[in-house]
Amino acid sequence: MTSLAKLVDAFADSKRRNQAILDLVGAINANDLRRVRVSPEAKAALISGLDHPNAKVRWWCLQLMDHLADESYLEPVLSKLNDPVAKVRRHAIHALSCGACKPDRQVLTVQIESALRAALSTDPDQRVQEEARQALERLGHLGLAGAAEGRSVERHSKCEESR
Repeated sequence: MTSLAKLVDAFADSKRRNQAILDLVGAINANDLRRVRVSPEAKAALISGLDHPNAKVRWWCLQLMDHLADESYLEPVLSKLNDPVAKVRRHAIHALSCGACKPDRQVLTVQIESALRAALSTDPDQRVQEEARQALERLGHLGLAGAAEGRSVERHSKCEESR
């Protein structure tokens, strides 16, 4: 196991996670993550971490990819829409659709409407369905669906609240 893979492995341990994140990508908070440049080796370690047996590791890799917003992450993040753990699927949807987390505050260029609609209609977890609904709305594919229910995506998004 490489030293970078060991850092990714440490994401499972809450006592070692923060230092591992700093050592791997050079920042830990959302504002600082928007400004870092990640080495190709660290990117590869994050992408490999999406296949880690521990769901916490997969979730943290998605969390970092969400804020680092590199186009090379698109296909690997898309693959997590089928993760066996709902929290990971939910965060994959978020990472693909939330512009507030990205360095330039813009969503990544990816065609995910059909995948989001599939999650909305077939995912067994209601929280994943709700994230898919919010993502479709953020991306302009649901129109006023959230407003009709008296909800706004901004009020539900932790990312928007931290702006």
